[in-house]
Amino acid sequence: MLKRILQLLEESQERSISSSNGTPNECRIYTNKELMKILGVESRYLKNLRDNGYLSYSRHGDKYWYTQTDVDTFLQRFKYEAFASMGECI
Repeated sequence: MLKRILQLLEESQERSISSSNGTPNECRIYTNKELMKILGVESRYLKNLRDNGYLSYSRHGDKYWYTQTDVDTFLQRFKYEAFASMGECI
């Protein structure tokens, strides 16, 4: 799961770079099912992310929708930089 999250972060950064160069950012909208598949999580975990305010969403009736911006913001929020270089010994 960590590899998938890192891959999503890299894709998010690439989209941010291309949008800052004048290319419009892709306005993708995901359903609950699509986002669960992309992140590799179960519906209960996604519900916890929404309920705890970690993941923004839109709701219409019993349907939840997530924009690419919602997903990118979520991934950036939980991004942590490495604190030690590969060559250092602990």
